[in-house]
Amino acid sequence: MSTTKQPIAHTLLARAHSPSTAQTLYTTKLQSRPLYLKPSSPPPQTAQQARRLARTSKSKSKRKPKPLTSREKHALQKAHPINPTYALYLPLHKMWQAYMREVLDVPRSLPISSATAAKLCSADYHGAMLEVVRSKCVGRVGLKGIVVREGRGVWDLVTEKDRLVRVPKEGGVVRFVVPIEEGEEVKAGEKGEGGKSEEEERIEEGKEEKKKDLVFELHGDQFIYRAADRANKKFKPRFLPDL
Repeated sequence: MSTTKQPIAHTLLARAHSPSTAQTLYTTKLQSRPLYLKPSSPPPQTAQQARRLARTSKSKSKRKPKPLTSREKHALQKAHPINPTYALYLPLHKMWQAYMREVLDVPRSLPISSATAAKLCSADYHGAMLEVVRSKCVGRVGLKGIVVREGRGVWDLVTEKDRLVRVPKEGGVVRFVVPIEEGEEVKAGEKGEGGKSEEEERIEEGKEEKKKDLVFELHGDQFIYRAADRANKKFKPRFLPDL
């Protein structure tokens, strides 16, 4: 006589109910019942509890990560020191020159007008070659390097001697140059009589002038913004008493 071993739950149900009822209860209530690995909270009983639960879940999903402490930042800087070199950022400077020529629409916008120069207010200067021409600290005058980081009130420059220097924007004036390639002055000149530009006429007359690059000076007091904030900011002309 062969005996089949039944689950303990089915055996207990068979003692209290008929065989058909015990089989139905075991199949519907126990065998097909989902198994929860973690205890779940009871569903909200009222609409107010449901709305409160929804607000709590949204606030948890949008919560920003906790900022690093000073000790954690110091340990991170020791583990990953920043050693920028001038040669490392030189290709970035070449890319920035092409970007600035596109912003100023060179050579079609030559000579540069005030409306075109206003685009410099919202431009990005990471990779620009800046030279300090005026500063409250005389020792900073003459510093020249590539911008590796721009903060709200400072420029971080890497010099040709691979030194990382921090230049405050407040009370200072920096200068940068956008080079003009050969032949762009002729393209930028207005057409004169006979279909010739003014530059072509000067060449024919023997009065060709030497090619000049575009030189701009930025007043740091007017750039005390982050690069991301300055991109969408509308600047208005104001009187500058320190000029």
